[in-house]
Formats: sequence, C-alpha cells, structure tokens
Amino acid sequence: MNNILFIIPHPDDEIVGASIIINRLLKKKNLFFFFLTNGVISKNQQWYWDRNGHEKKVKRRNKEMKSSISHLGFKKFFLQNIPTRSLKLNIEKTYNKILKIGRSHKIDTIFCPAYEGGHQDHDVANFICSRLNVYFSIYEFAEYNFFQKKINSNKFIKPAKKDIIIELTNEEKKIKRKMLNIYLSESNNLNYISLKQESYRKLINYDYMKPPHQGTLFYRRFSFFDWHPRVDSDSPELICKCIAESKIF
Repeated sequence: MNNILFIIPHPDDEIVGASIIINRLLKKKNLFFFFLTNGVISKNQQWYWDRNGHEKKVKRRNKEMKSSISHLGFKKFFLQNIPTRSLKLNIEKTYNKILKIGRSHKIDTIFCPAYEGGHQDHDVANFICSRLNVYFSIYEFAEYNFFQKKINSNKFIKPAKKDIIIELTNEEKKIKRKMLNIYLSESNNLNYISLKQESYRKLINYDYMKPPHQGTLFYRRFSFFDWHPRVDSDSPELICKCIAESKIF
C-alpha cells in the first residue's frame, strides 16, 4: 500500500467506517478520497417547502467534508456532485471515474464500504469496486447493518479469518467522537455508531443478485414511512436489479 484511494459514498462514511484505520495505520501513506455523492437527497425528493434550501444543504455538507479531510491530515479529494440514492443510476460513469483517478495517480489500493445493506449507495459502491479488482488491490471496511434485526456497527455480517479488527483505545474513541461531531448536519443519523472497533479486510466475493442478508436491511427499517423524504423507499430488489443490468456486471 503506497497510493491509496478511499471510495466514500457520502461525506461522513470516511469517519464512520475508517477514521481510526486511517489514523493508526495509513497516516504516512499517500491517500486520496473520492466522494461518490454530495450526501444530500435530490431536490425533488425533499418536502416542497424545503426545496429552496437544497443548495445550502449541499454547501454545508461540502464544508463538513473538507473539514473532515483536514482533521484526518489530508487534502486530496474528488467529488462527484450527484444526489444521495442516485449511485445506482451512475454505475458505469462512476466505474470509469475511479479507473481514471486510479491510473492518473498510480493508485495501488482501494478501500470501500462493505456490502451489508447499511445504505443502497454503499452496496452499489462495493459492487463497482469488485469490478476493479483486476486493476487494484481492494479492501472493504464495515460501517453498519441490521443483520438479525439489530443495529450492528463496524462489524462484518459474515466474519472471515482474515478480518482485521482494530479495538479503539480510550484516546481513539475521543478522536473518533470529535470527528463524527464535524458532521453536525448528520448528528441525528450518527448516534448508532459504536466507538468500540473498526474492521477491514480484503474484499470478499458477494452475490450481488441478492440483498446482503435476509430480512430487513438497515436502510429499509422504516419502510412503513416510505412517504417521508428521510426514508429510503427503494427496495433491495431494485438495487440488485440496477446492479445486474449495469454494463459492468
């Protein structure tokens, strides 16, 4: 690992899943971050009366993102300015952008979120990276899931022998909490993040034709409120369909 690219679906995923991985193990490496979305749902998915504030929300998230990278000790990042929940419609475009970044900056290693049903964009990002393993060494990090009907933070659904588990020290817990607090716009969505550990491993093989696990996925926990903008109304089956119909499947 010399030139490393972190694939980050939304501004805050770098802190949720990998802040201590970066801080403890990769601080002296040449790191780049590619934020796949701007972290805000599209204007037409918001309440009508909130739509005038859309650009303000995007700018706020962008400011938080830059502060986060700075606190991690890095400056190099790329941003794909598309809405949250739209990565499934931009699979080939994103694949080509990652490949271009990788070749331009001599990337040898990529880190991405696990395929675990935490968010549809995380799962699509994992699929895209799986198709890049002929060019780069791919690692995945755990964020959150709803396996066995409970919220699990920074733990893989299916543990493997080669999983690397980082138990956070008391000082590292304070550091991670401070960095999570950078994303004030997401404060109500980050209270389920445990400060116990972080986990990463070489990307394993997944069946992208199926949801990450049986039962309700994390992003579908409140499916009975599908009418609410904060609730993701896309089914896991739709995400799998978009993946399967992509040109890189």
